Amino acid sequence: MTIVFDPYLPDWSLVLAVAAGAVFAALSLWRNWKSGVFRSLAVAALIGLLLNPQWRQAERAPLDDIALVLVDRSASQSLDGRAAVAGAAADALADALSGMDGVETRVSDFGGEEETRTIEALQRALADTPRARLGGVFIVTDGQTTDVAADAAAAGRLGDIGAPVHMMLTGREDETDRKITLIEAPRYGIVRQSAEVSFRVDDLGPDEKPLDEEGSVMVTLRLDGEEVIRQAVPVGAEARFSAPLNRPGRMVIELEADARPGELTTRNNIAVLPITAIRDRLRVLLISGEPHPGERVWRNLLKSDPAVDLVHFTILRPIEKNDGTPISELALIPFPQDELFIDKLSEFDLLIFDRYTYRGVLSPFHFDNIARFVDEGGAVLIAAGPEYNGALSLAARRNLSFILPATPRGRAIEETFRPAVTDLGARHPVTANLPEQDYWGRWLRVMPVMQLSGQTLMAGPDEAPLLILDRVGAGRVGLFLSDHVWLWARGFDGGGPHADLLRRTAHWLMKEPELEEEALSLAADGDALVIRRRSMADDPGPVTLQRPTGETEEIAVSPAGPGRFAARIDNAERGLYRASAGDLFAIGAVGLAAPPEFENVIATRALLSPLAEATGGGVFPVRRGAGAAVPDLRRVRGDAAAGPGWAGLLQRRAARVENVRDRPAAPPYAWLGLIALALAAAWRIESGRADSSGGAR
Repeated sequence: MTIVFDPYLPDWSLVLAVAAGAVFAALSLWRNWKSGVFRSLAVAALIGLLLNPQWRQAERAPLDDIALVLVDRSASQSLDGRAAVAGAAADALADALSGMDGVETRVSDFGGEEETRTIEALQRALADTPRARLGGVFIVTDGQTTDVAADAAAAGRLGDIGAPVHMMLTGREDETDRKITLIEAPRYGIVRQSAEVSFRVDDLGPDEKPLDEEGSVMVTLRLDGEEVIRQAVPVGAEARFSAPLNRPGRMVIELEADARPGELTTRNNIAVLPITAIRDRLRVLLISGEPHPGERVWRNLLKSDPAVDLVHFTILRPIEKNDGTPISELALIPFPQDELFIDKLSEFDLLIFDRYTYRGVLSPFHFDNIARFVDEGGAVLIAAGPEYNGALSLAARRNLSFILPATPRGRAIEETFRPAVTDLGARHPVTANLPEQDYWGRWLRVMPVMQLSGQTLMAGPDEAPLLILDRVGAGRVGLFLSDHVWLWARGFDGGGPHADLLRRTAHWLMKEPELEEEALSLAADGDALVIRRRSMADDPGPVTLQRPTGETEEIAVSPAGPGRFAARIDNAERGLYRASAGDLFAIGAVGLAAPPEFENVIATRALLSPLAEATGGGVFPVRRGAGAAVPDLRRVRGDAAAGPGWAGLLQRRAARVENVRDRPAAPPYAWLGLIALALAAAWRIESGRADSSGGAR
C-alpha cells in the first residue's frame, strides 16, 4: 500500500497556497508562538485538504517463472545417436519442469547443417523473454559451437542475464575422432609441374585432446578421382604430398585418411582442394608455305592472344629455285628446320601448316618426327588450299599421311558457298553457338577430300567437309579445307566469326578443358544439386553419383540442348558429392565442402562451460546408454544454482498488477474539523491572554 496525492487545485495554485500558508504560519509564530503553533497546524491541515492524499492499494497476480530449454539440432548432433539422446533429455527436462509449481517451460530448437551458433540462439531466446521472469536456461548440446570465439564479447555479456545457464552434454565421455587438415593448399599450378600440398592428421579424444599414442595412418591422394599416392604419414605431424599436374584446367585433389576404429564420423577424414592447372605459355609454331592474304589473319589472331608465344616462318622461295642469290640475302636467318622439327618440336603445343607445299625444306625424317609428336600428345593444324592436292601435298608425306583425317580427292572446287555447322558441329564446343550463323558471308573455294576419320564440324557445298577435328594417339589433328577464312576477317559479304572459330579450334587442339566435347560437372543451385553432362553421343547414359553418406546411385540425365544434358536433385542433403561417367569425374558440394560443423565433432565442455560458470549454472553429462538422465531440478533463491547432480531454477516471484484501488487518507470533514479545532485552540489561547492582560491593568 502506498500513498499518492490527488490535489483539488492546479500545481501553480498549490505552490501559491503553500507559500502563503508558510508566510502566515511564520508571522503567527513570531507574534505569539503558543497560538502560532495551532495556527500553523490549521494551515497544514488546509494544505493537506487541498492535496487530497489517497491510500493506493494494488491487487497483484503472481507470474510463473520461465525456464528456457534450447535443443541443439545441428548436423554434429546426428552422430552416434546424439539426436535421440537430445530428444530424450529435452522431454525429461520438460516433464520435470512441468511438475514444478509456478514454472513456464519454453522449448526451442537451434542449429544448422554447416555450423552451430549457440550464443546467437541464446540471444534470440532471451530477446523474447522478460528478464524479471527468467528462472534459468537449459541447453541440450554436444558442446560444439562456432560462435564463441567469433563473438567472445557477446558471450561475456551473457554472463549478466541474471539467471543460471546449464549445459546438458549429449556426447559420450570416451569419444574419439580423426580429422585431416590442409595447411598449405595452392589454388593454381603449372602444367607438367607438381603442386605441393601440406596437411596434418590428428586423432582426437575427449574434450578435443590429442590421443597419447604414437603411430602413423595411411593417407591417399586422388587426382580427379584417380589414386596417385598412398602413403603412411605420422599422426599429429605435418606431412607433404606432391600432386602431378599433367593437363591444363580445373582438377580436384582429395586427401583421405583411413578411418579409425570407433571414430564418430569419417566426413572430416577427407580434405578437398580444387586446383586450376595453367600453362606457363602456349607455344605455337606457324609455318606458312607461301605469302597469301590469309597468312596475316593467322598471325594477327595468335599474336593478339597474350597466352600464346608465336614462332612464325614463311617459306618465300622453294629450294629448287636457284637464281644465284645467296641464301644469306634471302632471309634474315636461315630456316632452322632441324632445330625446330627435331630438337625443340616437343616444346611446342601446336604446329600450324598454313598452305604449306612440300618443297624439300623438310625431310621425310622431319615428317616422321611430326607424326611422333602428335602421337605423344602434340597437336597439328593444317589450313589447306589448292596445294593440298597433288604429289607435293602434305597428305602424300611419309607417316604424316597416317595421322591426317582426310586425303585429297581432286582439284579445288571454285564456287561460292556459305559455311554451315553440321549436326555434329552443333554439339561440339568448338562450333556450337557460333554467333549469327544465318548471316555468315560466303567463301569461294573448298578442297574435296575423302574423309578417313575424325569429326566433321563444318561443311561446304553439297555437305563437303570443311573443318575436321580428330584425335590421334595422345594428340590431336585439325584440318581446314579452305584457305578463304580471311574473307570473314575482311568483312566480305558480311564477314563472320573468324576470330572465335580459329581461336576455339586452336585451343581445342591444345587441349583447353573448357572446349572438351566430353565433360561432367556438379554445381549447387541453392538447396539443389545440378548435374551437367556434355557429350557428342545422342544418349550419354546415366551418371554414377556418390552422396555424402557414401550411398551410390545411377542418375539419368535429360537433354538440355545440342550436346548438353542435365539432371537436378532438389533438396539435396548438404555435403560432398562425387560423380563419374566412364572416364569422366566430377566433384561438387551442396553448402560448404568442408563445413565448420565437422572440423571437430568430439563432445566438449570447454567452449561453453565459462558461460555456465559465469551465470552460476552447471555442466551435466546426460547420456546414459541409449537414453538420457537429467539432473534433479531445484528452486533456489541465492547465488548457488548448481551442484553435484542437481541444477537450480531461480524463484523470481514476479507478479502482474490486476487492479488498483484508491481511498482518501482522511475525509474532507476530518480536515475541516482539524482546521476548526486548531483555530479554536489558537483563539482560546489568544483570548485568555487578553483577559489576563486586562485583569492586570
